[in-house]
Amino acid sequence: MGITTSELKQLNCDMVYRMIYENNGITKQMIAKELRFSLPTISQNLGYLLEQDKIHCSSHRAATGGRPAQLYKFNYNSRITISVELLANMLNVAAVNLAGEIIAESSLDLVFTNDPLYFETFSSWVNHFIDSLSCRPEQILGITIAIQGVVDADQEHISFGTLLSSSTFVRTDFAQHFQYPVSLIHDAEAAGIAESWHSAPDMNAIYLSLNANLGCAVIVNGQIMRSRHLSSGVMEHLTLYPNGIPCYCGKCGCAESYCSANTLIRKSGLSLPLFFQKVRDKNIKYLPIWQRYLQDLALMIDDVRMVIGGDVIIGGLLTPYLTDEDLDSIKDSVYSLTTFKNADFTISKGKYGKKATLIGTALTRITDYLKEERLVD
Repeated sequence: MGITTSELKQLNCDMVYRMIYENNGITKQMIAKELRFSLPTISQNLGYLLEQDKIHCSSHRAATGGRPAQLYKFNYNSRITISVELLANMLNVAAVNLAGEIIAESSLDLVFTNDPLYFETFSSWVNHFIDSLSCRPEQILGITIAIQGVVDADQEHISFGTLLSSSTFVRTDFAQHFQYPVSLIHDAEAAGIAESWHSAPDMNAIYLSLNANLGCAVIVNGQIMRSRHLSSGVMEHLTLYPNGIPCYCGKCGCAESYCSANTLIRKSGLSLPLFFQKVRDKNIKYLPIWQRYLQDLALMIDDVRMVIGGDVIIGGLLTPYLTDEDLDSIKDSVYSLTTFKNADFTISKGKYGKKATLIGTALTRITDYLKEERLVD
């Protein structure tokens, strides 16, 4: 059975749309030449895409003068994803466009409680944020919530949510309050997605989220690795020191108890800004705390790399405080610990820092949309 006229028109439009997406800032003539379409066909499809607000047009005058050319550009704000980072004592929300850029954000101090009042307060605040964007309803792809807990494969349930003191709440507790699709994702996994976006197809890396609590994600061949039970990236509960410091998970000696930002706050009794001020001043009371922290982080990295290999990307709350000297110190310590001295790797700070979770949370929906629109394979 051959292709219908309607299907052919849609295919032509898809090709024009993708050409604009891949060559952001292109003229009608350039599109016609590349696709070998007639100018009337190109004009008809450009008119439709402009009407749908999927592209926009601007004038550009060449350096040689002459009549300004009309440049057609992809409208990255044509669709928006709402990302929510749900923490034990606060909420962060962001509107993220199709380029993975945060175009608006807000925060609210709100202690998590698994009861109707919390979910009503949560939804009211997020809906108010959405209203402030002045977007058309069809522009919103949906809402994705990053949780400090392991999310089941069906994205309906939390299978491990000790940090939130609950594993009993479900996606519908949130979804019933919104007119948009709602999904859940593990916060460290979301951050790992952000840091692996547009990466090389063969990228292998460990992402460490050095937030108040430690989070990890494993990237294999450019994709987040997940086991059947979705716990393969939960490296924060590797045992660093048997019978060591108790962890919130119930075990003792977990990496979480030695490598989270809370560890530094607990040991120093100071806020992070004040602690690092003391460290950079080489205060003899606080510098050893930081040096021991870096050694424990190196021990964890060495353990993980023995299984996974690859480079190391560090993100989260501690990112702004890490210096190149700190990164070199971690790498030197890993080399001193590792059995295989010829296994070269890099340790670097993530591209998105503290924003990685919010951006990665949105990218799951953004990627699905771009595929649906045939803009990416």
